[in-house]
Amino acid sequence: MPQIEDPQFLLSAESGRFSAKAELDKTLALMNEDLRLAYCQFPARVTLISQATRRTLSSDMAQQCPELQKFLDYVPFDSLTLVFASEVVTSASSMMGHIFFKAEGKNHKGTNVAHSLAYFTEITTFNPLKLLVESTYTGMPGFFSVRPFAKDLVKYRDIEQRSLWQYKLKADPEKLSLLQLHLWELKGKELVYYFQSYNCATMTLELLALLNTNILAEKSAIVSPLDVVKAANRHQQVSNVHVDASDLWLVHAIADELPARSQTRLDELLANNATTTDKTSLTPLEKEYLTRSLKYLPDTTGAEAHFGHLHAEVEQHQLNLMYHKRPTKAPQDSSFDLRYARQRNGHDVAKLGWLPAGHFLQSDTRQYLSESELQMGYTVLAYDFDAQSLSLDELTLYKARSMAASLPAFSQLSSEVYFGYRPQKTRQLDEKSLLELSGLVGKSYQLHRDVLGYWMVGGGLTSDVRHTRGYIKAIAGLSADILVDSKFTLELGATSGTVAQASRSDYLNTSLSWFSTQDSMINLSYKLERNSNFENHEVGIQFVQHY
Repeated sequence: MPQIEDPQFLLSAESGRFSAKAELDKTLALMNEDLRLAYCQFPARVTLISQATRRTLSSDMAQQCPELQKFLDYVPFDSLTLVFASEVVTSASSMMGHIFFKAEGKNHKGTNVAHSLAYFTEITTFNPLKLLVESTYTGMPGFFSVRPFAKDLVKYRDIEQRSLWQYKLKADPEKLSLLQLHLWELKGKELVYYFQSYNCATMTLELLALLNTNILAEKSAIVSPLDVVKAANRHQQVSNVHVDASDLWLVHAIADELPARSQTRLDELLANNATTTDKTSLTPLEKEYLTRSLKYLPDTTGAEAHFGHLHAEVEQHQLNLMYHKRPTKAPQDSSFDLRYARQRNGHDVAKLGWLPAGHFLQSDTRQYLSESELQMGYTVLAYDFDAQSLSLDELTLYKARSMAASLPAFSQLSSEVYFGYRPQKTRQLDEKSLLELSGLVGKSYQLHRDVLGYWMVGGGLTSDVRHTRGYIKAIAGLSADILVDSKFTLELGATSGTVAQASRSDYLNTSLSWFSTQDSMINLSYKLERNSNFENHEVGIQFVQHY
């Protein structure tokens, strides 16, 4: 089935009988009828067919196509780089990062230029149901843009505060030329964007396969930006890596390296306009922390006068984030999990889950900027051993939790948004799955380099279609990275009751996760829930395999 059905791109689309052979036959017929017209419309396709059939094309073919020649003159492909823009979990369109190409070279005037080549869509609705239907079923308008890379560098790094990992690709000049010509073929075509099957990562992976066809083996049901980066690495298509780090990432990276006492002192300086310390007593890292933070404080006139000379000193070197956070070290974005739980009354339940895209709070998030959770399409089937019944336990359409700790220069709120169908606690503390739309907001605090504390308050609505109930909720917890690739999480919560006739209840959730490999996790959990009349204990073990 073709992913692009525009008749201007597929000659066999109008007949409704698309196939590779039918498309080849129609392209050959067009070449025999009018080679110039065929080349101007499909330069990559005609070039590929000519190479395979040993047909010689004249050297001035492109010059016979004014628009194509203009593209070749202004967008050179002397080298190609794969660019990964880091994630923004709080943004629906950027929650898994973004991937695109950067083409560089000398244009027809002999000037060195660089252009971004990216496939994307625009989200025009805040209605979660409408967005779900459009992004997965009806499709959304897709756009392929070519624009100066300098604009994207400012947009991602300076405005959105996202770091850009740039993976320079190994490529033969002939294959680079073919890719350049194929991108021209996509110009102005009607493209349809699907989150699960034809997103920015899907198209980028398929374009990357023009340099190495083996890369197509990495295409799965859902392709994420990280999948593309890992595919390029796995097939040894990367020659070198460069990171353009945003100030947000750099300040967090420096904060990770500074002793707690040193950071406390610097934060006090920034809070007091940074004019009460001896300039000579600062270490290079402390100077870097101050100068990068000062740019984002509301009133730094006195501080800039006091520390202005540090800017020139800091600019003499550049911090390298290459080994601080690496996208290629993060687990894959899809996973299966199997969980077995036993409650105090001997009630046993086994749950099988599938997460098409995202990660859990208990997952290995050390390569992300901050602690986070993302679930899209998470589906869980539960088997009750006592009742000997199988049921749909959970269907999370979208859940995003971001817990970024604030720094003086970057004040950030923590938040959680949930939309889906998941278990709620009844008055007797049994589970009953309901539709839910909820949100929480709060703050997170870096208590130690490896320990994050947080609190959030909010509420939501639950419904079984016939009845809808509102509730309020408050949570507090911590997440700690501990020895031997392990992670401990603890969360206390209180809710006014999410099920009809349910009273106020409290809970304590704890978990200990061990990351046995980059893409697998074993999680031990303990849950305590209670209200005025009942109390329930549950222990569980879960195995998660990312793919």
